[in-house]
Amino acid sequence: MKKRLLLLLQLILLVITASTAQAQAKFAVFATGGGEKTGVNNEPWTVAGTFGIYYGLIRIGPIAISADARGDLSRNMTSALFGPRAALALPYLPLKPYVEVVGGVSNYNFTDGAPRTITSGTYRWVAGLDTTIFPHTDWRVDYSYSGAGIDDLGVTRHPQSITSGMVIRF
Repeated sequence: MKKRLLLLLQLILLVITASTAQAQAKFAVFATGGGEKTGVNNEPWTVAGTFGIYYGLIRIGPIAISADARGDLSRNMTSALFGPRAALALPYLPLKPYVEVVGGVSNYNFTDGAPRTITSGTYRWVAGLDTTIFPHTDWRVDYSYSGAGIDDLGVTRHPQSITSGMVIRF
């Protein structure tokens, strides 16, 4: 019930924001690599990657509100997530800190090569920093934490990831 309410609130926010969007929207694609710790089977940090797009909806002073869609991939988890993104453009600095709350579905593999998997609804908190390195090109570092978690035999695990990579803005 709590997950459905969170997803419904995200959808309402997106509809309200999209209905007030201006024609000057920004579009970006990104890909990052790094590590993820799911905690399933007490597995340590493993190699992970994130790829996705975001589309600028509205700008309110130095704050840009966007819609973000992303895929997260690691050794024992894949996720498809979507939600709002808020970035702050700092004056005179090429730094853009951002936060997101994204929701969607994740598929977890509990053991390598075994058929025991589970797909469930999830959400993640994401915080990061983009810095401009070339015109229309940013370097990104981000951290994500799954508030919903994974039920691993009665114990809730909260996956988290740290990644870094490129953003191309159009």
